[in-house]
Amino acid sequence: MSNGRPLVGSIGAPSFQEKKPIFYGHHVVDQLRMMQMQREMKDAVSTSHCSQPNNIEYDMAIEWCLLQERANKSWRKLYQRQGEELSKLKAKLKSKI
Repeated sequence: MSNGRPLVGSIGAPSFQEKKPIFYGHHVVDQLRMMQMQREMKDAVSTSHCSQPNNIEYDMAIEWCLLQERANKSWRKLYQRQGEELSKLKAKLKSKI
């Protein structure tokens, strides 16, 4: 090495697992990892899947519902007015013929 220390190396033998999986391409999950995953699932805290009235998510959802209802009402009014205008126009055209 550049600092005067010797570099020593040796050839290592590859290590193989004692137990080979039966199906090729499948991974074997060791027992410790399985136990840890089971413990984590058991200790997990359940959370609500619905928004609660004491958080911002609930307020935003209520506001979105209100805005959506306003938009739907506006569209219904527009379609109603257009329908009335079309009816008047059709009546006017029939009277001319």
